Amino acid sequence: MVTGIKPIEHFKELVSDALQHQKVITNEMAEYYLSSLLASFATTEKSMDEPLAIAYLKALGSARDVQLRQMRDIGDISLFTSGFFSDSLKRKIVDIDYYMAMGSSCYSYVASVDRNEGVRGLFSELAAKFAAFVDVLNEVSERSRLTSSKDVLRVYERWLRTKSAFAEKRLRSMGIEPLDTGTKPVH
Repeated sequence: MVTGIKPIEHFKELVSDALQHQKVITNEMAEYYLSSLLASFATTEKSMDEPLAIAYLKALGSARDVQLRQMRDIGDISLFTSGFFSDSLKRKIVDIDYYMAMGSSCYSYVASVDRNEGVRGLFSELAAKFAAFVDVLNEVSERSRLTSSKDVLRVYERWLRTKSAFAEKRLRSMGIEPLDTGTKPVH
């Protein structure tokens, strides 16, 4: 009988190994947060419909509970993008430094505003070690082979040829918005 491994278990092992390999000292709560962040991005479609700066400004103008969730989401997207897609940021108007500064800032904000001591501690650590956690996610990315240039290109080329819903979903799960360049599906 073949049993499937849950994404959180898969990523927990990869994150734990990367933390040890890179000698990043953290607590179980932060390790679990990183693992669950990766699992959530792997199993759901998460993206920002607008530039991070616009989302940030909107969050600042929101009610406190909405504000905290939106700041956490911006931090999460920044961390995931910086860790898994840092190479793709080289061709963008804003680079990895922008994503890292935005993510760290949003996590710091959550830490300074949230009333829960455990949440404050977690997000203080995420903010303070943002760059180290980006490196951890980068190693997880390389080890999981989800974002090697060849693999991403292969999935994108398949989507271009077939317009496969599966390939499109896979690309979006990797943070890539497929663009129709005028090619016709091949059946």
